Amino acid sequence: MKLFKKLLVIFLIVVAGLAIKNGSLRQEEIRISEEKPIKFAIMSDIHSDWKNFKEALEKAKEGFGGNGGLVIVTGDLTTLGLKSELIEAKKILDESGLKYFVVPGNHDVWWGRKYKKDVWKEIFGKSFQSFLDDGVKFILINNGDGEGGLEGFGGVGQKKWLEEEAEECLRIYCLVFMHMPLNHPNSLHIMGEDNTKIASEAGQIKELFVKDQIREIFAGHLHFSSSYELEGLKTTVVGAVTSDRNPQSPKFMTVEVKDGELVQNDVFLSD
Repeated sequence: MKLFKKLLVIFLIVVAGLAIKNGSLRQEEIRISEEKPIKFAIMSDIHSDWKNFKEALEKAKEGFGGNGGLVIVTGDLTTLGLKSELIEAKKILDESGLKYFVVPGNHDVWWGRKYKKDVWKEIFGKSFQSFLDDGVKFILINNGDGEGGLEGFGGVGQKKWLEEEAEECLRIYCLVFMHMPLNHPNSLHIMGEDNTKIASEAGQIKELFVKDQIREIFAGHLHFSSSYELEGLKTTVVGAVTSDRNPQSPKFMTVEVKDGELVQNDVFLSD
């Protein structure tokens, strides 16, 4: 009987180990459902509209109960990517009291690319990164350079980094944030729209994300919000904060991860 019990214990340990290896036991997802919901805000396309940006951050702070909170900005904080604009954007973010992460948009790298000076790195540091928050992995990509793609302005080494980061998403819950959407059912204003080489790169990223089971992509760039599933990927395009060239009312989005599901809500600004 003792031998049988020992063999049974060994068998259960082996089965559990194989299940974890094959991804059938997702420990991170179990922990997500047991913890309080993860809530964060996503903003995009500010284009130096500092009035609306401050209002958006204040509304986000109110939504978090005034006790901090997480904000992710998916690019185009500025109009031209001037150092003075980037400094002002960072100052507003710092003064908000919110924890924040940002990635550059095509407008944010325009001046730096033209004059070959990485002012984004000087002001904000990294242009791509990842972090974990209560079992959810956030992957922030720099795809704002419409001429150089992932390895373009400020993105050297990003391709290999992204492959390694995405591979972990077979085991944990991953969300991806970028400026330009990889695809769209109605718009051609996506990554690689004017460059066949970058369009091919976007295709490779899509294949990678499908293979590694990315849960959802959040992007900006279009100044028009929408959510869709296309080519095996779920994507939400966040509306613009700026009031300029905005066919919709200025807004941002709050997202809550609850029991492994995403609950999204638009927050409209007064203008």
